[in-house]
Amino acid sequence: MMTVETRNTITNELYKFLGIPVIPDDDDGEIPDYPYVVYSTTTDNNRKGHDSITFEDTDEGFMKTYANQVGTSYSFNAHSDSRDEAIETSYKIAEFFQRVGRDLLNQLGVAVTEVSPIQNRSMMLVDHYVRRQGLDVRFNYIDASTYPIDSIENTTITGG
Repeated sequence: MMTVETRNTITNELYKFLGIPVIPDDDDGEIPDYPYVVYSTTTDNNRKGHDSITFEDTDEGFMKTYANQVGTSYSFNAHSDSRDEAIETSYKIAEFFQRVGRDLLNQLGVAVTEVSPIQNRSMMLVDHYVRRQGLDVRFNYIDASTYPIDSIENTTITGG
């Protein structure tokens, strides 16, 4: 499941790999010095069909589990005052998700299904450009919920 803890683990590991801040796009804190990376969740809870339902007899009783493969997309933007530095940082972000971070993601139960091409996302701010290069990453994970269910201990069947 892509929990807040899972997301934080991924972004912390990306920070370690890049060696620069990786912050959410709607963070109210101070903007770090260049270079840095901003991320956002662009889509979440993109369910793939209907839930599978399984039943299990456990020590705690009968349990019912609903499970589904779910997709989520994140956008990553490298910010810099240098176009080349922003591009290089975007290459490293892609490398992390395509190669270096795959084992970590696997341990977290998250699979990378697509890393988009790097795009120029620079923009003019009053009198200067903010150099931004970015890419989107699509992930899949299993979303599951387990609930206890009542069992029938005894019944009486009468005929008519």
